[in-house]
Amino acid sequence: MESLESDIKVREREFHNERFGAECDPRSDLSKYYSLTQECNEYYRSLIRANAPAGSTVLEYGCGNGANFNFYKSLNCDFYAIDISSEAIKKAAAAAASKGLECKYSVADAEHTNFDSDFFDLVLGSGILHHLDINKSLAELSRVTKQTGCCVFFEPLGHNPLINMFRALTPKLRSQDEHPLHDRDLETMKRYFGAIDISYFHFFGLAAVPFRGTRFFAKALRRLGQLDAYFVRRFGWFGKYCWICVIRMSNPIKD
Repeated sequence: MESLESDIKVREREFHNERFGAECDPRSDLSKYYSLTQECNEYYRSLIRANAPAGSTVLEYGCGNGANFNFYKSLNCDFYAIDISSEAIKKAAAAAASKGLECKYSVADAEHTNFDSDFFDLVLGSGILHHLDINKSLAELSRVTKQTGCCVFFEPLGHNPLINMFRALTPKLRSQDEHPLHDRDLETMKRYFGAIDISYFHFFGLAAVPFRGTRFFAKALRRLGQLDAYFVRRFGWFGKYCWICVIRMSNPIKD
């Protein structure tokens, strides 16, 4: 089993070093879909703001080549960031320095970090948990998060058959071992954190893609987002068929 896990990490490292080392991100073709995520991105940021008062110690867990530098700088926190890819860390550190963000970057295994226990007020991440062994990553998150702290994550879901068909048809756009989150993964979170809050986004909203670049896009996205919100409220089972979820985990359960 340990050999298998090591193979997965080698593949993940190689995939992301190749991706972030390239002059052009091979996933740039997905930008037309990620243009839909304005609402969930703003919600994700609102949770970060609410849980990172000035002076907080914050970890970006799986930072990639970096983003949101100006936003992070505005929070006035003590920032750390890790990623398995040395290429990503190199680019993220250079970009952060150019934006004036002081952040301690390091190449690290997210399932076994070298941080002290109860070290972070907030751990945040976008599109990272679904690359990891869910039990090992949650155990590590619970360990490094202060009892009064929390974790906020932005993650893809794996129940929608049409989205899964698209994923199957475009395997080169993602790593071999990533696994969009399922019910069982969300349920597993309860073993490591006493309070879990999950918000779901983008089922009907995906229909706004054809309007991208037109004057109708913003209105279509807003209306379809309202329809998504209604169905998520009205039918508890509906959320898992959306594309994206934003997760807040608090009250870490210490082993």
